[in-house]
Amino acid sequence: MEDRRSDRRVRKTKQLLRQSLAALLGEKPLSEITVKELTDRADVNRGTFYCHYRDIYDLKDQVERELFEELMAVIDTYTTDTLRQGLRPILADVFRFLKRNGDFVLVMLRPDSQSGSRTGNVFLDRIRAEIFRRGLQEWQDLYGFQDSAQWEYYLDFVVAGCVALLQSWAKNGMRETPEEMAALSEQLILRGIRQQPPALGGRHRRR
Repeated sequence: MEDRRSDRRVRKTKQLLRQSLAALLGEKPLSEITVKELTDRADVNRGTFYCHYRDIYDLKDQVERELFEELMAVIDTYTTDTLRQGLRPILADVFRFLKRNGDFVLVMLRPDSQSGSRTGNVFLDRIRAEIFRRGLQEWQDLYGFQDSAQWEYYLDFVVAGCVALLQSWAKNGMRETPEEMAALSEQLILRGIRQQPPALGGRHRRR
């Protein structure tokens, strides 16, 4: 019983720190946020903060990693055979996930993100890279693409468009429902698939 209470306290503390970090990232770059400022906002002792994180960057990195792993777990529930039945269910689940984690996602998806990353928007870059990898390894035969170079270009286009759509949704306060955004996304993706261009004559791109 004591262990469960302790686990609940730890989860609550981490959630408070995460929410406070998201709020502060909406105001200033990560490099300008101090541990004292963060813990004061979260009403958490500084010593408690250092029990879980090395510094502000470590907190942000851990939150991003957890979000990424949770998102990939959502995607993993859909097999290639399931996706043949339609994209709307997986898209709706992705949008629901993003809305459920809106406090942090709103900041990380912002085109002019003040996240303060030393290497750019790592969160978005990881999502792009993983979706592109899955597209090349698992999804190419879903819609009958025979030309690999054509598929890679199409995948680049779709991934960039979906990320931009997520950013616009976040910027507008996620006013539309996840179901509405899933329907729009599916329509835009499938419209491009149904109008495939002729096969490309250039050499296959290397990644």
